[in-house]
Amino acid sequence: MAWVRRLLLAGLLAVAVLLGVAGPAAAHAALVAATPSDGAVLSGEPRQVELEFSEEVTLRLSSIRVIAPDGRRADSGPVRATGTTLTVPLAPGGPQGSYVVDWRVSAVDDGHTTAGAVVFSVGAPSRNAALGGGGEDRLTDAVQDLAVWLGFAGLAAMVGCAAVRLRCLPADAPARARELSWPASAGWAVLLAGTVLQLFAYGPATQGESLDRLADRELLSATLSSHEGRTLVARILLLALVAALGGPLLRGGAAATAGAAVLTLLLALTWAQTSHAAGGSLVPLALAVTTVHVAAMAVWAGGLFTLAVLGARGVELTAVAGRFSRLALGSVGLLAATGLYQAFREVSGPAALTGTSYGRLLIAKAAVLALVLAIAALARRRLTTRPLALRRALLLELGGVTMLLLLTVLLLATAPARSPAGSDTPAAAAGTAGVAGCPRGPGPGGPPVTRPGDRACDRPGHPISWP
Repeated sequence: MAWVRRLLLAGLLAVAVLLGVAGPAAAHAALVAATPSDGAVLSGEPRQVELEFSEEVTLRLSSIRVIAPDGRRADSGPVRATGTTLTVPLAPGGPQGSYVVDWRVSAVDDGHTTAGAVVFSVGAPSRNAALGGGGEDRLTDAVQDLAVWLGFAGLAAMVGCAAVRLRCLPADAPARARELSWPASAGWAVLLAGTVLQLFAYGPATQGESLDRLADRELLSATLSSHEGRTLVARILLLALVAALGGPLLRGGAAATAGAAVLTLLLALTWAQTSHAAGGSLVPLALAVTTVHVAAMAVWAGGLFTLAVLGARGVELTAVAGRFSRLALGSVGLLAATGLYQAFREVSGPAALTGTSYGRLLIAKAAVLALVLAIAALARRRLTTRPLALRRALLLELGGVTMLLLLTVLLLATAPARSPAGSDTPAAAAGTAGVAGCPRGPGPGGPPVTRPGDRACDRPGHPISWP
């Protein structure tokens, strides 16, 4: 099968190129300086507002709004970018009082969005009028999260079915088991649908817009020009390759298994490229580790789903489950090892585990994983003694894995605990009160600006109201 060997070589070269071009970055674009600074009281109105971030941002998916004391917009022109600095001009003749600079930016490296606000005053601080707009759209965020989850679930179903077909079915397996290919086809379709939905929802989600702008050409164009958009397009092209080669690969053989493994790693790499692994130190290593993590998850979760389908079709699971248990053990071992590396990389210290949203989600994921492994160990002891108990344990294990996928989606949408944007404490996030996280009221050490319904400052911006 010369074509499979060529695919293997091309895939390995693609992995090397994708890992090699990645460079160190800061994971999330945190605000490091503002002019005027947060809490500043000026004698006269400035001509412009300048915000400096920890890394380069995507200008077309970033915005700055300056709200005057009377609630009107004070910015008078488009946002300009110079390196890592964004600048917006202000209209002359504005009223005295407190101004709120509401910003929302998307990092170039991993496409994640951070938001916050800076408050400065002209003359003396004041209580602002009601501020409109700028809030996150929870439905759009939910659709974006759903798209990511569908992508994970589709990848798992497709890869897991292939793994069971190629490595776990005995030679004397019944025809109804060997002909089972619809989970792979369904997984391919779900993965494609989730990827396309994510491609359209990304732009509105970064800007806090409603689903009415899901097909907005301007936002879609900006998405396609971003790192996130290009990665999603690459995933769609890989899915086209899977559709063309899927049939021959599922027929078995060492070369087919190698080809399937390469395609799985390439698909998993598209998640790594838009994850927290794309920023920080040792980026190529982090991308490789995350790629293996996603691939191991797909083999384990998708294999469980395929076994459940086989059981529902009346196939005797003892022999198949025995072989899969060995494959699953290797996958879970890789999952645990790569997950441990990710935890050490993304969490700055023990205090961050309980002191940040990311850390708490990581603890929840570890607890669910431990529970699922306990169920799997119990099922392994009953492989030959109680087939019915095995099927029940299999469904429980599959339910736990589904919860793990959900927690993974939430982790991807949360700033890592090593990032300034990941801190739950505004002062810790910025170094000064309110600069790069949830903002504070006018004046140094002013009261916090309330943001009703905030989940995290790592999500698209939020409505601001004064207490």
